[in-house]
Amino acid sequence: MTELDHGGTSAQRPDPDPALFLRRRTLLRRAVAGAAVLGLGGVTVSQGLGYDLPAEVRGGLLALSAKEFLVLEAACRRLLDGLDPAAPREAAVWADGYLARQAPWVRSDVRLLLHAFEHSPPALLGALSRFTRLDPARQDRHLNAWRMSGLPPLKQGFTALKGLAFMGAYRRSATLLAIGYDGPAGA
Repeated sequence: MTELDHGGTSAQRPDPDPALFLRRRTLLRRAVAGAAVLGLGGVTVSQGLGYDLPAEVRGGLLALSAKEFLVLEAACRRLLDGLDPAAPREAAVWADGYLARQAPWVRSDVRLLLHAFEHSPPALLGALSRFTRLDPARQDRHLNAWRMSGLPPLKQGFTALKGLAFMGAYRRSATLLAIGYDGPAGA
């Protein structure tokens, strides 16, 4: 680029150093990435808090962590809506015992499913919350988003959650009576 120097003659102004430009741009990118990581870390930490088990369940879990149990119980609460209020917790406790008897890879897959289910409302609903903190109507919408998803892993995940909830609930005499089934003939 040319410009006039103080004596009125044309002088070449040097182009900016491209290395310096790249260093500034790299610094800016890293600063933005660092801020994003710190923000995401803060959200992750805050989303990982607040999973306090009820006294009657504390210390009795065999396969699930407190967080995983509470996510499963919340899903059971919505899936088993209409049954007596004890059904979701009893179904989740049964599922914990059932999972304890399964192969390690099954437990690992179900645990991963529960974490994904808990933290997917921002992606599926645009709700900046985890599943266990949503109101019942939004929890139902979240379950339905998994059920109706075009992604097979989400549909399969919904089916797995529903299966655990129903296996846990329909083994209870109170549930069978609530749906009008008095048991097998001769029982």
